[in-house]
Amino acid sequence: MKKLTIFCGFLLCLILGTQKAQAQDSLQSDARVKQRMLLNQFESDYVLTASERVALRQSRLAHQYRMKEILDSIDISDARRKRLIQELKKNPFSERVQSVIANHTNSTDSLE
Repeated sequence: MKKLTIFCGFLLCLILGTQKAQAQDSLQSDARVKQRMLLNQFESDYVLTASERVALRQSRLAHQYRMKEILDSIDISDARRKRLIQELKKNPFSERVQSVIANHTNSTDSLE
């Protein structure tokens, strides 16, 4: 009798578990279908295409890489360089990074 009760309890848990798993799968498939940009419904001219977004991302990464190369070539302390590179990772168009680069390029141009 004890084995039969344990078996029935196990079977009940198994049945209830599969129903929850099926419910989760069906909700996720509905969410994918409904998911789209709200702006695309009303103002599709403002939404960039996928290729334009990829091109913008690549240009941002190229800009970030160039700024990192410039920071590596500037004669500043290592701690300041690390802080500026961290700032560059957070914000590729940071004013602090731009000002340091501008100050250094102005000082090297005046020396030559």
